Amino acid sequence: MGAATPIRHLSARDLEPILAVASKLAAPFDLDTMLGEVVSAARHVLDADRASVWLHDAATDELVLEMSGDLGTVRMPAGKGIAGSCFRHRRLINVADCHADERFDPSMDRRTGYRTRCMLSLPLIDHKDVLVGVLQVLNKASGVFDEDDEALATVLAAQCAVAIQRVRMMEALVDGELLRQELEIARSVQLGTLPATMPAVPGYDVHGRFKPAGLTGGDTFDLQLVDQGLLVVLGDATGHGMGPALTVAQMQAMLRMAFRLGADLDTAFKQVNNLLSETLPADRFICAFIGLLDPGAHCIRFHSGGHGPILVFRAASGDFEVHRPTSFPVAAMRLPELRVAATLEFAPGDVLILISDGLTEYRDPAGEEYGHARIHEVLRQHRGKTTSELADLLLESMHAFARGAPQEDDVTIVLIQREMPRPAAVSSFERSLDSLEAIFGFIAATFASQGIDASLRPPVEFAVEELFTNMVKYGKASEAEVRLGLTRIPGGVEATLIDDDSDPFDINQVPDANVDLPIEQREPGGLGIHLVRRMVDSIEYEYREELRQTRISFRKTLKGPSGPGAAKKGGGHVHD
Repeated sequence: MGAATPIRHLSARDLEPILAVASKLAAPFDLDTMLGEVVSAARHVLDADRASVWLHDAATDELVLEMSGDLGTVRMPAGKGIAGSCFRHRRLINVADCHADERFDPSMDRRTGYRTRCMLSLPLIDHKDVLVGVLQVLNKASGVFDEDDEALATVLAAQCAVAIQRVRMMEALVDGELLRQELEIARSVQLGTLPATMPAVPGYDVHGRFKPAGLTGGDTFDLQLVDQGLLVVLGDATGHGMGPALTVAQMQAMLRMAFRLGADLDTAFKQVNNLLSETLPADRFICAFIGLLDPGAHCIRFHSGGHGPILVFRAASGDFEVHRPTSFPVAAMRLPELRVAATLEFAPGDVLILISDGLTEYRDPAGEEYGHARIHEVLRQHRGKTTSELADLLLESMHAFARGAPQEDDVTIVLIQREMPRPAAVSSFERSLDSLEAIFGFIAATFASQGIDASLRPPVEFAVEELFTNMVKYGKASEAEVRLGLTRIPGGVEATLIDDDSDPFDINQVPDANVDLPIEQREPGGLGIHLVRRMVDSIEYEYREELRQTRISFRKTLKGPSGPGAAKKGGGHVHD
């Protein structure tokens, strides 16, 4: 999962200084100090001689070099030079020989006596896709910057962009009513770290909800697709206000960076815990669930630092499992060793329920707590609802129980539900090529109603068209209709064609077409089946002689082979 560029394997020793950078960049700073940290981090992580940050001045559409050693402030048009090209096109530029690149301006080298040999330029784009400037890293100590450096720098640049925007936002709000300004800042920082949309996970329905008690709170959650799976986080820091809000934002930033850099669950949990235990005040810690869901294996591995109970609703029995924390709260102490991560398996319909204590400890006017039994009741009564609907129902139940009592603590809910298998959509079609238009309409409607990824439609349509056409071609004497069934499966779709009046014809026994021969030397027939076998994940043939029934099933998923680009509805037909 994830689209990050692969990075060479990082040891715990390599990961620690990078996470330390993330920790620093998540802390409150003035802009000059923040830029100093950015430059220092870039030089350290990429083993470079110099680094600089160009910030965009939207009023003048200029790039401003706020910090450049002995140069002072430098301004230039936002489209000029290598930095300007990086900014305008919003893309990384790696130049191995700057003086051979026509975009390079050598005037600064002449002014300072410094010789720029190679340069890595990266656009600074924050989590809301706002372009804030350009980071340039100069002269790698050992040669030129390579693809590993580009991948590492991209992760760092993304974190730096968010940090710079955070500092700008904080500085812009400092004047005025200080206390309220601080709370507004913390709220913006905190809400800015939450997922903007819920990720699409094949075979799963996931949802998170955060309801702070005031302007800010000490809770957070994360649902983020990374290469290792779905990162699932629920955190609850001690206290309320700006400090706890920044603490959970700090932890979240470090976790995201660790997993984007390829860390495994144990390394990420341990390194983040140990770094935070060194930097946070002694009375500040975070109760946090940190897990990785593998949707293909239908299991989640997790460490729970003080967060509990962890609830699992088992759909088959209607019972609840209760799991305890696996470790001390995050940052409570340094962990020289770590227990083995816990594992939970999901059967169809099972739900993992992660809830902060702001819900279970919510009190009504008489002082009674909401508790866990009411959570169980909501889940049992409304089994089969989406996770978003379940979150709404839990909050409605909480407010009804409270009878107007004020919310005293943050409420955060994370729900992970394995979807139940969906029944197949089935339709019958007249044995005629004129039925293809209706077949394509049936496929389109089923994809839409069952939420199947639309990118799978062209190869599915191609495969169905080829198989249906063969049934028409080899069953001309039959008047029986051909049935087509489509079922959503994790990550894709399964299609089944049933011919109730046919002679045996095992398509898996058809030899592959020799596509390497010149066209005039090829034997006719078999090319369509040859292509179908290569564009679907698997194909099965069954013949029931007593019924004279042929059944052909195939599967196509997002991870499976892709079909020819011309295989589209109404075009690119291949029949022999």
